[in-house]
Amino acid sequence: MAANGDASDENKKSNGVDAGIQLITQELFHDILEKQFGKCTIKKFTVTPSSSAGENYACLMYRVTIEAEKEDGTEDSIRYIIKMMPPNDPHAQMKKSLAIFPKEVEMYETIVPKFKEIFQENGVNTAFAPKCWKVVNDPEMLIMEDLGARNFTNINRLNGMDLEHAKMVLSKLAQFHAASVCVLEKNGPFSKHIMSSLITEESFELFKAMQVMFWGNIVKNMRLWKTCQEYVDRIEGMMDRMADIHKDMYDPKPDEFNVILHGDLWANNIMFQHDEKGHPKDILFVDLQISRYGSPVYDLLYFIFSSTEYSIKVKEFDYMIKHYHTELVKNLKLLKYPKEPLTLIDLHIAIVKKGFMGVAASCGVMPIALLDPNEDASMENLMTNDESGNKFQQAMYLNPRFIKSCELIFPFLENRGAFDV
Repeated sequence: MAANGDASDENKKSNGVDAGIQLITQELFHDILEKQFGKCTIKKFTVTPSSSAGENYACLMYRVTIEAEKEDGTEDSIRYIIKMMPPNDPHAQMKKSLAIFPKEVEMYETIVPKFKEIFQENGVNTAFAPKCWKVVNDPEMLIMEDLGARNFTNINRLNGMDLEHAKMVLSKLAQFHAASVCVLEKNGPFSKHIMSSLITEESFELFKAMQVMFWGNIVKNMRLWKTCQEYVDRIEGMMDRMADIHKDMYDPKPDEFNVILHGDLWANNIMFQHDEKGHPKDILFVDLQISRYGSPVYDLLYFIFSSTEYSIKVKEFDYMIKHYHTELVKNLKLLKYPKEPLTLIDLHIAIVKKGFMGVAASCGVMPIALLDPNEDASMENLMTNDESGNKFQQAMYLNPRFIKSCELIFPFLENRGAFDV
């Protein structure tokens, strides 16, 4: 949900940005303003794209700025972020099969507030995500708090997070996961959308077709590298089983420790407040559209391999896992979790068993995180084999930053048996 800068005219056109702007009207905000400030008169209403090319793939992002006069005669400038499903979306079927809009609505309106509440009941005031002011069903959109107004920003995704920032993410993630299991223990399961695997029986064939295309494009480009060919051979050898491998990884196992996952925990979906010396002092998560029930290993490997600095991805891997585990156990005890907490040994066993998640994160989200801003960045170009798609995929998979990171990560994962699936 990164909201840093404006999209180019070309990117606006290709992603339907202009069409989306027409659907955002003043009338949507009267009740929100009244809830926040009492009766207001809108003096000026401005809508602009809020994400640059290559910063958002699944939805359209806008910033709304309202100059409003309050009842007492004072004026204020108020900002909101709009997250909208694209009009005439060519990937609507895929997104519907993943239930991304109802999932995100449930996360913001029901589940995340329960996480906050259970911490408050135990004497800790913490937050996990921006406030969602309004849900609109037609067109599908969320009207959110603009975290930029409170000086929250994303880190530079090309450099990745240093250990200080990474530890803060893992501490917040441990709170998120701990709250989820305690709320589940207390209240029972959430909706089927949240409690189901990422890949359901209904969506399996669509997912399988996507995996064939996705991994085929990766292998095609990796064959142009001068290194890592032994790992490309391994990936190519499992192509016909890739959808089944992923389904097995994603399906929550009843005999394992499972949580509500963020589901898309990479640099663009993590926002920090910093002090005057540049140290992080607060953190919030955004984009909860593929949150679901599953192993915490998914969020951990997804985040560490996609969004930490090159120098710590492998060197500090075990330390970061230990830090997460310490924070998880601390928060489970705080929230009075009635069962035995997950042991560090069992967490490492799960990481080894689900190690291919690290390969999937490295090949899936890491090339996006390490790609320079690119006007061709779109879901269409990520998934298609036409001229525009091939050009964009080459930019991603032949990027020296990406190749260098794979040269580091693949041997590390190979030594843990991640390719033995």
